[in-house]
Amino acid sequence: MAALGAWVHNLTVPGKGKVMRYGLYTSRGEQQCDTPEYRERCMHTPPNPTAPNPTSGWTCEGSHGYEKRDAAWLVKAGADYVKVDSCGGDQTHSVAFSDYAKWRDAFNASAIAAGREESVFFSVCGWKQWYGPPDAAATSAQLPAGFGGGPSLGNSYRIHDDGGSWAALSGCTNTIAAIGQWSQPGGWADPDLLIGPSDAKNGQSDAQARTQLNLWSVFPAPLLISQNVLTWSRFALETYSNIEVLAINQDPVQPGAKGGSGYKVGKRLAGSDLALPCNASSSPQSCFNVWGRPLSDGKSFALAFVNNQGTNATASTVQCTHDCFVNLLSGAHPAANYTIRDLWLHEQVGTTSCSTNPGGHCDGWSASVPGGGGSRMFKVTAVAEQASVFTNAVLI
Repeated sequence: MAALGAWVHNLTVPGKGKVMRYGLYTSRGEQQCDTPEYRERCMHTPPNPTAPNPTSGWTCEGSHGYEKRDAAWLVKAGADYVKVDSCGGDQTHSVAFSDYAKWRDAFNASAIAAGREESVFFSVCGWKQWYGPPDAAATSAQLPAGFGGGPSLGNSYRIHDDGGSWAALSGCTNTIAAIGQWSQPGGWADPDLLIGPSDAKNGQSDAQARTQLNLWSVFPAPLLISQNVLTWSRFALETYSNIEVLAINQDPVQPGAKGGSGYKVGKRLAGSDLALPCNASSSPQSCFNVWGRPLSDGKSFALAFVNNQGTNATASTVQCTHDCFVNLLSGAHPAANYTIRDLWLHEQVGTTSCSTNPGGHCDGWSASVPGGGGSRMFKVTAVAEQASVFTNAVLI
């Protein structure tokens, strides 16, 4: 594996240089997750003692009890990213947190011993909402003061079950709305992979795949593509290479939020928990969402509209009204005027305005959004006010 890592690291990307990285995978439990590859072999020599599972037949595949040895092996193999799953592991809060803390400490110690400048990117894959917020009651030998929240364990932490369809990914979005406030640089909430339109578990439409990228960029969340890129359509290639949307994802989150991690991460500005299918007549809040986040230039904001009603062939108007728009500003003083840029049309599509007086009104923004999990993505930018210029006139 070390040779594979060296080969990947030596690959040159035209115009970018040697920027390739590679990742490896294991599970904290006594078994790996259910894949044929992991059933056929074990990492260890000699292998772990066989521990058959009467239900699944899994044997001999997890890293439980071998955290230090496996972490050292993964680091020596040159891995830049390691995903540690939770299959076969005890799901009690304190035990799960303690298990992952062992991995965290083992990765850091192994990286120091190997002389690496930085440890691996440690992806905690526990698929539970409770990996986000702190829990002072979840104490253990590794966590004597209790659980400090997801960022205290890993560089990212899964907070929802697998999102194999847009209905499931709508659930992932709802979980981010509940606990995303704890996300921060170096410890990102992970709502699951970008599954694309052809995932084996059910998949999603092209429009839904684009909606997922929009929302994951606003949150922001890790962008891990779980697809065969060799089979991409032109639409998929355009989706995952949109540099304007990717720039939103990569824009540094800003400090200054009240509560949570203290960072101004993405938040739901309008709507409630998304559902698919949904009924706009009886529960419109579950059909429409507006999400936003302030950007690092101090004058711009990311704004995403989502419509789960009907099908992609139908459209509805989604609104970010005064209250929504003020919430988007996240405490910034309103500017008199804002430009609205559509990040998929790559052009300015309108303007909006606010009263600059204390408590003044903001017009907000609305747009027609395709249904069935469709979306629109905008960048809202304050227009700089031009100072008035006066000259002294001389009367003769």
